[in-house]
Amino acid sequence: MELNQKLDTQKLKKLKTVTDNAPVYCIPIDITKEGVFTENSFVGATKSGIFLFENDDFRYYSFEDVEGVFNRTQTNGAMLTLKIKGEEQLFCRVTMRYVSALASIVRGINILLKGNTKRRVINNEREKRCRKCGRALPGTAECPKCNKSGGNLKRFLDICRQNKITLAVIIVFMLLDAMIGISKEYILRFFVDEHLVTGEGTVFDILSFFIVYFGTIIFGLFIFYFKAYFCGKLGVRVVHQLRGRLSNHLQKMSLSNLNNRSTGEIVERVMGDTDRVRQFLNRGFCSTFNQVFYIVGVVVIMLIMNWKLALLTFLFMPLVIVFTKTFWPKIHRIFSSLWRKMDAIQNKLQDVLSGIRIVKTYGREKSEIDEFCRANEKHAKINYKNEKFFAIFYPIITLIFSFSTYIVIYAGGLDVLKGNMTPGELMQFVAYTGMLLGPLHSMTYLPREIVNMTTSLERIYDILGEEPGIKSKEDAIKKEIDGNVKFEGVVFGYHTHQPVLDGVSLEVKAGEMIGLVGPSGAGKSTLINLVMRLYDVDEGTVFIDGIDIRDYNTECFHSQIGVVLQETFLFAGSVVDNIRFAKPEASMSEIILAAKAANAHNFICKLPDGYNTYVGEKGHNLSGGEKQRIAIARAILNNPKILILDEATSALDTESEYQVQQALERLRQNRTTFAIAHRLSTLRKADRIAVIDDHKIVEVGSHNELLKNKGIYYNLVMAQLQMNKTADKTE
Repeated sequence: MELNQKLDTQKLKKLKTVTDNAPVYCIPIDITKEGVFTENSFVGATKSGIFLFENDDFRYYSFEDVEGVFNRTQTNGAMLTLKIKGEEQLFCRVTMRYVSALASIVRGINILLKGNTKRRVINNEREKRCRKCGRALPGTAECPKCNKSGGNLKRFLDICRQNKITLAVIIVFMLLDAMIGISKEYILRFFVDEHLVTGEGTVFDILSFFIVYFGTIIFGLFIFYFKAYFCGKLGVRVVHQLRGRLSNHLQKMSLSNLNNRSTGEIVERVMGDTDRVRQFLNRGFCSTFNQVFYIVGVVVIMLIMNWKLALLTFLFMPLVIVFTKTFWPKIHRIFSSLWRKMDAIQNKLQDVLSGIRIVKTYGREKSEIDEFCRANEKHAKINYKNEKFFAIFYPIITLIFSFSTYIVIYAGGLDVLKGNMTPGELMQFVAYTGMLLGPLHSMTYLPREIVNMTTSLERIYDILGEEPGIKSKEDAIKKEIDGNVKFEGVVFGYHTHQPVLDGVSLEVKAGEMIGLVGPSGAGKSTLINLVMRLYDVDEGTVFIDGIDIRDYNTECFHSQIGVVLQETFLFAGSVVDNIRFAKPEASMSEIILAAKAANAHNFICKLPDGYNTYVGEKGHNLSGGEKQRIAIARAILNNPKILILDEATSALDTESEYQVQQALERLRQNRTTFAIAHRLSTLRKADRIAVIDDHKIVEVGSHNELLKNKGIYYNLVMAQLQMNKTADKTE
């Protein structure tokens, strides 16, 4: 989101009356302190103070008078409050539309209050509405209405340039096809005037005509075949290129990017939208260009033959163009809405299939069917409106073209009666009129095809144009790490206005095991996400061996991390494929050694095909303990410098837990280990334990030290012991 929007000249003049500093932050506000919606109102800050433009009211406070700036989140919005002379007072309000932006500038203003005028806060969240026209964005970063830069044309031409040889071959066949189509009518005219009208001509002459005429038709069929073949080839190649680019780009995108989109939406853009581009190339682009050649050739010949009659043919064309242009925006809205509903259907289907076990366990099949049917019905209604619109649109176009044909036949017939045209010329002219109006009528379908394609291109390039939230610098460091990790004043939130970690500082030495405990939602998993650099901090720094984690090459750094999670994910493939995932070049002997270290070798050998056994989607053919041990083998094979254990044994039975714990003991030797556990007994062997509460680290020490302090950790341990005693008595 943009955090420094430009003020108009009048507002800038008012601001200059109180300060010479330009705005550092400036965002719109859409509601007054009294709760009345407002427009053209702004809140922001310069290096020396905070300002507010609210309708006709202008206020400014110097930072010398401000003791603190606070963001107070409410149910349907947020408030910015100032602490002045020990009292907190309301400064401005916003609705949910600007909650994230307000939280960002409050953080930025507090940095300015501390005297740091160089650092700027950035908000990476996507805009939900166009800043120019206020329309809700249809799932894209740019507004289709306000983006007048010809972006889609440039994108389409870029696609064509990548396949210019195939395109050149197609154009040659199109020219030949048009020439053959036009020449057929001239041959027919010659036959009518020279033989049918005069009654002259031998059997040889008639036979020669049929040989030439049908030979031309057969040759045209061969040309049409090759044209269709290369058009199909072009469409397949473009889909292959676009899907390859999308797949490559999606792999580079960070979790923060991917979390903004549903899985169904991404699948629809990769598969559905690319296929619609292919359909346009096959049906729209190739056919349209062919018809353009027909139109140009026919128009030239008609003007040469009888320019007056030709002008009568063109009489209604401007009306068709104006009519089509008028309804163009409506067509665009229809398809944008249609694809959004398709995204919803894809996403719902993805959710149901992924959670089918839960659905069946709770007997919710009927409700899920009903919910899918409702989403499907919404899509069907829009599709119905779509077809209803085009069912009216195309007959009107046909009617307009029909008038042109009737006028040509009438006027041309008069010329034949006057002797100004021969019957053969009239037949040729009427045929050319049909050849002209036919392509023009087909081209009235073009707006539908173009909007269909451009909508898909917008959605495709919306993903391709999105910069990865996390990427390596050009001079990124590639080196083997030791495993020293340091958090320094780290602030982070998945949403800007909701920080999960706030001012976290912690130092972990190489080879040390640190346990992370605390209530759900405190920020334990978020902390390890930052260690793995799945997200970048909003404020502060994470150091690895004294170097900012953002300075490392991402791929090199990630290759030195091992992860074992509570919900182990296995890919649909064999056991050996899943273990080898961490190190694709690993030999079979290395894989077996890793499996033995993970206590997995014995059960793998008992599987039907051993290491080549297919584990099924998400490993559903294996038990929880077996999946965990395969995940541990995968981590061991990678020989990581930093190990992440996130509730690795919480969902296992006693026997499986014992085997997994043995494997984990081997795995974490001489490695920096971060372990999250709700079962506190599993963290007794940790070198230190960090207790996270209220988004901060509140206690750090060994198990025994924290028990002696009788703080939060002590209370957690006592509560867990009491719960275990209660459970034993119940049994």
